[in-house]
Amino acid sequence: MRNDELVPIGHFARLSGLSIHALRHYDDVGLLTPADVDPISGYRRYRRDQVRLARLIRALRWVDLPVEELRSVLATTDEDAVRDVLEQHRSRLERRRDLLTDQLGDLDRFTTKGLNMPTAKTGARPVQLKIAVDDLPTAIAFYEKAFGFQYDVTRRTHDGDYSSFMFGTYGDAGFFMLHLLDDPDDTDRPGPTTFGLLVDDLDADHTRVLNAGATEVVAPRDAEGMPRCSAVKDPSNNWIWLYQA
Repeated sequence: MRNDELVPIGHFARLSGLSIHALRHYDDVGLLTPADVDPISGYRRYRRDQVRLARLIRALRWVDLPVEELRSVLATTDEDAVRDVLEQHRSRLERRRDLLTDQLGDLDRFTTKGLNMPTAKTGARPVQLKIAVDDLPTAIAFYEKAFGFQYDVTRRTHDGDYSSFMFGTYGDAGFFMLHLLDDPDDTDRPGPTTFGLLVDDLDADHTRVLNAGATEVVAPRDAEGMPRCSAVKDPSNNWIWLYQA
């Protein structure tokens, strides 16, 4: 068979590794057009030199590249543009992998610990505080070193992770989240904030916080009608009051 001879769709399917159904679909969406379509029967035939394109389409669809992005890859000879599309898709697949890992973790927990869900609490109560920071990595490092907080993913979406310092378990009475916002375009980003924390040993914790990079505002003191306390500023000038637990 010469290279310019037309190949019936069934034979072309075997050569390319694509199903007949897939070939018809890619024709319908304009991704892989047959060399010839019988005007009466609609029967499709392909050139042998279309096999390479068909196999490329199969390879890219195998990694679940969306049809529209596949179309843009096939339409350009710009290697940088192709690389950008593939890297963006890789990031999407990594997000999907992370979501699946979390889902599997939840299933493992359900199978080992049962399906007991936290009881929803009635009534309104504080569960979240947002503070503005100048530099997110610096702020995370400060609060981890100063107070031993753990910065964890609190929400996963297909677009990205959203993290905060989380205390307790969602649904429990003591659940609380502390968010750090460094993007000046966040619509609800506050200005410098003041908040208070209970600590086990005021004097020792005050010193540790200063060593972590805070600035002293009020030295440890005894205050009338309230616990012994002190105040510092974090690296982004948020006030933090410390109270003896």
